[in-house]
Amino acid sequence: MNRLFTIKTRSVLRRGAATSAIMLAAMAGPSWGQVEPGAPAGQEDASKAAEPAVADIVVTGSRITRSGFTAPTPTTVVGLADIQKAAPANIADFVNQMPQVSGSSTTRTGNNNTSTGTNGLNTLNLRSLGSNRTLVLLDGRRVVASAVNSAVDVNNLPSALVERVDIVTGGASAAYGSDAVAGVVNFVLQKKFTGIKGSLSGGITDRGDDDNMTGYLAFGTPFADGRGHVLFSVEGAYQAGINSINPSKRSWFNQTNLLSNPNYTPTNGQPQRIIASNVNYSNVAKGGVITTTGLANTQFGEDGVPMPFQLGSPISSPLMVGGNSWYEGDVNALDSELKRWAAFGRVSYDLTDDVTLIAEGSYGYSRTNNLSAYQRYQGNLTMSASNPFLDATIRDRAAQQGIGSFRYGYSTYDLGRPENEATRKTYRAVLGLEGTVFDDWRWDAYYQYGQTDTRSVLYNTTNVARFAEAIDAVRDANGRIVCRSTLAAPGNGCVPLNIFGHGVADPAAVAYVKGTAWQQLSLKQNVAAASISGEPFDLWAGPVSLAVGAEYRKEEVSGSGDDVSAVNGFYTGNFKGTNGSYDVKEAYAEIVVPLAENMPFLRSLELNAAGRYTDYSTSGSVETWKLGLSWKPINDLRLRGVLSRDIRAANLGELFTAGQTGAVDVLDPANGLASVRTTRVTIGNPQLRPEKADTVSVGAVYSPSWLPQFTTSIDYYSIKLKDAIASLGAQDLVDRCYRGEQALCSNVERDADGNITRIITRPVNVAELKTRGVDVEASFRQPLADIAANLGGTVTLRVLGSHIARRTTINGGVRTEAAGQNTGDAPKWRWFATLGYDDEKVSGLVTLRTISGGVYDNSWQSGVDIDDNRIKGAAYVDFAGVYRFQTGTSKQLELFGKIENLFDKAPPVVAAIGGASLQTNPTLYDTIGRAYRIGVRFRY
Repeated sequence: MNRLFTIKTRSVLRRGAATSAIMLAAMAGPSWGQVEPGAPAGQEDASKAAEPAVADIVVTGSRITRSGFTAPTPTTVVGLADIQKAAPANIADFVNQMPQVSGSSTTRTGNNNTSTGTNGLNTLNLRSLGSNRTLVLLDGRRVVASAVNSAVDVNNLPSALVERVDIVTGGASAAYGSDAVAGVVNFVLQKKFTGIKGSLSGGITDRGDDDNMTGYLAFGTPFADGRGHVLFSVEGAYQAGINSINPSKRSWFNQTNLLSNPNYTPTNGQPQRIIASNVNYSNVAKGGVITTTGLANTQFGEDGVPMPFQLGSPISSPLMVGGNSWYEGDVNALDSELKRWAAFGRVSYDLTDDVTLIAEGSYGYSRTNNLSAYQRYQGNLTMSASNPFLDATIRDRAAQQGIGSFRYGYSTYDLGRPENEATRKTYRAVLGLEGTVFDDWRWDAYYQYGQTDTRSVLYNTTNVARFAEAIDAVRDANGRIVCRSTLAAPGNGCVPLNIFGHGVADPAAVAYVKGTAWQQLSLKQNVAAASISGEPFDLWAGPVSLAVGAEYRKEEVSGSGDDVSAVNGFYTGNFKGTNGSYDVKEAYAEIVVPLAENMPFLRSLELNAAGRYTDYSTSGSVETWKLGLSWKPINDLRLRGVLSRDIRAANLGELFTAGQTGAVDVLDPANGLASVRTTRVTIGNPQLRPEKADTVSVGAVYSPSWLPQFTTSIDYYSIKLKDAIASLGAQDLVDRCYRGEQALCSNVERDADGNITRIITRPVNVAELKTRGVDVEASFRQPLADIAANLGGTVTLRVLGSHIARRTTINGGVRTEAAGQNTGDAPKWRWFATLGYDDEKVSGLVTLRTISGGVYDNSWQSGVDIDDNRIKGAAYVDFAGVYRFQTGTSKQLELFGKIENLFDKAPPVVAAIGGASLQTNPTLYDTIGRAYRIGVRFRY
């Protein structure tokens, strides 16, 4: 098993001592909800321990297992007690509020994507560098991915048995391997939990929607006179989801879009782009609209009745301000429907006094479901003026004017909204041995198998060929309305479809033109690893510690899709079977060398170094390394610094994705910023090279002896990726090609007239990606009895902040800056602050979460490129409380509740591109509003 750094310490915990968590923070890095040294295994409130005890406190950040070692890599720790006080719907929601974590995928993001198969995942994204650069571990071991992009669905982890979460911010590839460019998130389990505990909670929003329930039950007990220990947990959750926006309930939605300014000229002083509300389609109507010829601006209403189509102003095709009301941004899902459950089991048994056998097994199931916007044809259908479904008066007008055909805009309102469903089943099994040899050398070895089976289904999507046949209606020799194709091929099954109006489509015709796109994938992971650590010899300042190990890992994906998707036959969906594999062989070593101890201005000085050799079957060998220094010039201050070379090789999706397609809206700067609806194709690139990151981290931890209740830290980081693997969005590709990145222009395909016909999104090695910033953290914990004898309880104030100063991509000589672009996932500042109160009966927690304001694009200037380039920030306040019933010393019963977004803060407007886009950024902002949660948990 992946051996983590273990500090064994002895501490007498007394009420009001309040210093043990701060001492550990000074040793291991900033601490959020740190588990107290000496806490009995599985104890949820370590401050109440009455007897001294000895326990292993595991702190991720190194593989060295020496008491007293202070790893130089910054680590934030989220303790179980703090997670429970905050009462999140799931543990991923809480971790995603940490400022260092930004841009993660949740059930509230990406719900308008119908072809990715990633809807409903709950993943983690450190530094907004991507979940594929964040290594997620369970007790120090890798976890099989839940999608081909290597993302781990945190919902599958046994949250009922999580003791705490360690967040290592900084390069950790030398210690833990590939994917740790941005850092590591390690979920540490209560491996010796004894007893039974459970929880049941439910919630609902202030609007009465998105109702949800979560529950778990966990059991642990020793056996065989304490030589063995067994753990088991089962948990489940349900959330109803929100499949559309009701503006009467969420008044922030007012159809705001980013439009090209039709009045702009390079010399008239007007901006190129404008932000406008009450935006509608100029070439699409609920029941369809004729857009060309002398019949233009004739729309069809209920039962096909023709009526005038009112144009708004200004018109920025295909959008306009005002006019005929038809817009689809309100039919985006705000939250996915989710059903999940998971089971976990663990058995450990001491075969001898020096050897322990460990076996683990888990199963996770999840199904997410949401509806997407209607599929639409923005004035690009060519319809015959003699179509028998066309109103007779319009046919007569066409005949009088000699019109044989016209262009037509149509939304599939009669055909219904597509429905996206993703089902995932994850299996994991571990068999390992660990023990000691040569008295104090620790070793371990394990084999792990993981598998995720996914099925992505898009129901009610349009079959392009059948739709084209069905709308081309004629009358046969008997005067019946049939498909034109049926005249040439009688019995072909085509059912004519009436698209002139709403409420007019024959259900049989709808069934004919609609279909189901699907994809089945199986992701498999095999891992075999062994390591040993100990102290080979002593130096003048103490023992030298050494850890060495080796690992073999194989990742593979296999799958298939439906026959129609194979030829891109659906309007959206078009999943493809993805197949491929790679394996990795690794060997590593880490050493800690004490350089000074108890000297003037050298209270301690330690060097931490690590190196890893990695051989990928797809891209060859690469080396990673780390050099770290930890220096305490005085007892109150510790300085730390790390230099590292980290790597990430392309994942299965980046290498082998076969070519998924979907529709996308973009603004084309090469064509007057016209809004274009085009096809996006996502494919892999087997020629990708591993990206290499040079990471610098320098910081200080201050724990003043004159104020032992307080500790603070500040850390500067800089990450520079060479050959960074980037999968750019469709709009990014169009914009950056226009700005001069010629290497990207092959991904934007145009016809002879210069119109965009297809955008290919494939991962590429860009020249360079740089990010730098600062993390700050502070905590203050004050027992009130120390202030006045008649007061009780403890007040705790904690503040965490993360600043992204730069997030720069350099490619083809073109520099693009993303930090502070709040259309993305890298705001300049994120803060997370809590004020808590705890005593024997009650706990209360007030949380403040903030996101700084930003811009649409750092290259734009207000009044020139856009009328207003600013995007507002947001501040959210949550309140949670716990009441503990007195049930005896060995039993615990708690009632808890939470109000999230207490003041019902609306999300800032982020103008949409295209009429089916949400007018805010759900990656950063809360789109749900005030929500309530209440529950009960017990333990005995």
